[in-house]
Amino acid sequence: MENNNATKFSIWTLWSPLKFAAISFGIMITTAFIYSLIAGAIYTPAPIPQTPLITLLLIGFTGAIAIQVKHLPRDKMDRTSFIAIHNTQTIILSVLFIASSYMLVRYAQQIIFYLLIMETRISATFLITLTASLIFYLYLLGLLFANIYAKFRRARELNIPTWKIIFSMPFGFAALWTPGYILDSGTVKKATFAPRAQLLKRATNWVISRPAHTIATFIMITILSGFFFGFNAVLLTFSLALIFGIWALQSGTKTFIKKIPGKYALSAVIFNLALIILFIGFYAFMPTTTQDVQLTISDTEIIEIQQQ
Repeated sequence: MENNNATKFSIWTLWSPLKFAAISFGIMITTAFIYSLIAGAIYTPAPIPQTPLITLLLIGFTGAIAIQVKHLPRDKMDRTSFIAIHNTQTIILSVLFIASSYMLVRYAQQIIFYLLIMETRISATFLITLTASLIFYLYLLGLLFANIYAKFRRARELNIPTWKIIFSMPFGFAALWTPGYILDSGTVKKATFAPRAQLLKRATNWVISRPAHTIATFIMITILSGFFFGFNAVLLTFSLALIFGIWALQSGTKTFIKKIPGKYALSAVIFNLALIILFIGFYAFMPTTTQDVQLTISDTEIIEIQQQ
C-alpha cells in the first residue's frame, strides 16, 4: 500500500504534468502541421489567416487539460496528503519558474538573435533547445492544473458542492481550499498519498503537528507562490485567509467545518462574481483617452528660403 501511495503521490507532482506536456505538445504540433497543409492549399498565394489556427490550438489545449484531469486520482484527499502535495507542487513550480526566468534574462540577447534568424537559418541544436523549453513550460502548466485540481478535491472533502467551487474561481477559490489546509477536519490513520521521500514525510508531519507550524508554513508557501502567480494573488489569498480565520474563530472550529458548505462557501461565490462584474464594468466603462497631437510649424525655414 505504501508503494502504491507513493506512486499516486508522484502522479500529482511528476507524471501527470509530464503527460500533459507531451499530449499538449503533440496536439499543438499536429494541429499546426495539418492546418498549414490545408490552409496553404486553400489560401496560397494569399497570407494564411492565423485566427482559425489559434482557435484550434486553444481547443486542443483545453482537451489536453480535460485528459489530465480525467486521469488524476480521485481518492480521498485528506489534510496530510493535501499539505504534502500542495507544498511540493508549489515549491517545484516556483523554483523552476524562478530559475527559468533567470536564464531567460541572462541569455536574452542570444535568444532574440536566434529568433530573428529563424526564418533564414536555424540550427538543429536551437530547434532541440526550443522544443525542450516548450515542453518544460508545458510541464509547469500541467503542474499548475494538477495543483488546482488537488485544491478542488480537498474542497470537495469538506463537502462543499461542486458548483460552488467552480463559481468561486478564480478570485474566491482560495477561501475554499485554505480551510482544508489549515483546519484539522478529522483524524486519518494513513495518508492517501504518502510521499516516498523521508524528508518530505518528516516535513509534512512537522507542519501538521501544531497549528503554529501549519500557519507559518502556509504563509511561507503562499509568499513563494507569488513568484509564479504574482504577488497580487498572494495578497488576495492572505485577505481571504484572514476572513476565514475571523469566521472560524467566531463560530468555532467544529461548527465552522460542519457549516462551511453553506453560507461560507456561498459568500466565496458572491465575492468572486462581484469582483468579476467589477472588473468587467471597469474595463467596459473606462474612458478611452486620446492624446491631442499639436504640430507647430516654424516660419524660420520659410524666411530663410525667401531670403535666398
